[in-house]
Amino acid sequence: MLSFIIRRIAIGIPTLLVFSFLMFLILFQAGDPTAALRQSARVDSRELARIIEEQGYNDPVLEQYWEWITGFVTGDWGQSTQTFQPAFDEIVEKLPATLELLGLALIVTVLIAVPIGIFSAVKPYSAFDNAATGVSYLGFAMPTFFVGLIFQIIAVQLKLNGWGILFAVLGGLIMLAGCTRLRSRMGLATLLVGAAVLVLGIVFRSWNAGEFLVFTAQRFSPQKDEVIFSIDHLQHLALPVLTLTVIQIATWSRYLRASMFDVLSQDYLRTARAKGLAERAVIYRHGLRNGLLPLITIMAIDAAALFAGAVVTESVFAWPGIGTRFFEAVEATDIPITMAIVMLGALMVILFNLLADIAYAVADPRIRLG
Repeated sequence: MLSFIIRRIAIGIPTLLVFSFLMFLILFQAGDPTAALRQSARVDSRELARIIEEQGYNDPVLEQYWEWITGFVTGDWGQSTQTFQPAFDEIVEKLPATLELLGLALIVTVLIAVPIGIFSAVKPYSAFDNAATGVSYLGFAMPTFFVGLIFQIIAVQLKLNGWGILFAVLGGLIMLAGCTRLRSRMGLATLLVGAAVLVLGIVFRSWNAGEFLVFTAQRFSPQKDEVIFSIDHLQHLALPVLTLTVIQIATWSRYLRASMFDVLSQDYLRTARAKGLAERAVIYRHGLRNGLLPLITIMAIDAAALFAGAVVTESVFAWPGIGTRFFEAVEATDIPITMAIVMLGALMVILFNLLADIAYAVADPRIRLG
């Protein structure tokens, strides 16, 4: 396993170098990195000349690239031409907000998409499978920004405050879990509990209704302690996480459904059933491990895409993360910040693909990484 990881890292380094060089050429051709400096009232001609000399903007392209890539490796990512602060410090400050949004969205997506995909494969063309297919098509059709705006409109129209949003989202998730086992008593009980929590969220809409708009944007409430994963923080996370997960749930559940549907008809599973193995063991111990392999690939690609594509969700909800800062940097032609964030996105692609290969070996013992 260790030798495999080392080989993959060795392959990833040249890939990152080629990507970084092409990105460097494209971004420096796309805009003038000194344009914002020239328009700033805070920078006179002497200060402008000093910054240009310090950042090496007049050097040959290859020399500029070498200085930038070596600086990136050592943590010197240049200076923002918009805020005049070190790019590394700005991005490190914004990174936790994006990572918590991304991490929670991935966890919620897996917890919902995997049961839906399994149940749809086990009971194909049932009422639940048809309903899940219809909802997934709706999820495919809606772009992220549209989903976010719809959720904001619902929160505003229903005057949902933070508690209302949190309970409404939690109730919807519990109801969705109950729908996967409608024919059992536990499934019906779960469905009723979810409905009760959802109603509770709607009831709470009148509690501190004047503050409801606060909970549709930002990361914390004003005049509140900024404690990660506190009740206040979770209330702000609810809608952005829900926005990120809607499309991913639709995608991942359909992929797992197709994969599991094919796996469950394989001869070795028929043999396992013929030997008297319980259906639950056939599905989860043998079928799911092989059915997860295609989904692992999609998860690795989408996880990296979520990091890069959070700009839309973060902008809609004014979430102070990497995506919002990237949008501001592109709009202001802030080349150092833009390049650093794009490079981080490329690193995420390499990292998640490495994790996917390791997960392959865990999910399927026949795969050996040596």
